Amino acid sequence: MKRIVLYCLFAVSFLATNAQQYESDLQFDTLLIKLHDAINVQKDIEIQEIKGVYRITPWHFVPSLNYDFVSNRYYITISSGPFVTNMINKRQEKRRISAIERRYNNQIKSQETKLKLLFFTLNQKIANIQLSREILLNDVEIYKIQIQEHTNNEIDTETFLKEKSAILNKIKNHNKEISDIQNYLYEIEQLTEFETNIDVLQFYVSPLSINPSKPLKP
Repeated sequence: MKRIVLYCLFAVSFLATNAQQYESDLQFDTLLIKLHDAINVQKDIEIQEIKGVYRITPWHFVPSLNYDFVSNRYYITISSGPFVTNMINKRQEKRRISAIERRYNNQIKSQETKLKLLFFTLNQKIANIQLSREILLNDVEIYKIQIQEHTNNEIDTETFLKEKSAILNKIKNHNKEISDIQNYLYEIEQLTEFETNIDVLQFYVSPLSINPSKPLKP
């Protein structure tokens, strides 16, 4: 009973003194602008590759010198063929550009939906990992008390080793969640071509943290 009371008092004290609120500077509006910029750059590049391909120049209307063997004289002709061909090609160019714009507009809508989901999930995971870290650090301190109890033969070795395995598994699962958050950040950065600069490693808990820095008093 005494040990349970000690654990509860320690847990309340630890959480009260170590709780810290993490606020992300990452704003959805900023990401949305970066997403649009990234897609529009790709669209503009593709459109510029088409524009000007069917450009008409004065060289298309250079007169040609011909000879009429019947009348035995030279004459000059100017062909309107290049002008007609250019008009047809320009219409094709407009249709291709319109198709490109529609495709990229649809892409923006699709990527916006994906970005919203990623952003919402990321913030939820960051909030969860923050709380998870506080709870885990509390469990680590409780485990350090158990180390002292084992040293004092207050708990048997089997029980102690089970507690050690449990705390190591908690650390492993916690740090895996951090890796998942990093994957979400990477997806957002790939989508928006924008570096988020969020350091989620601040929530990392080292397995070495279960070793007491100094012996606890019995």
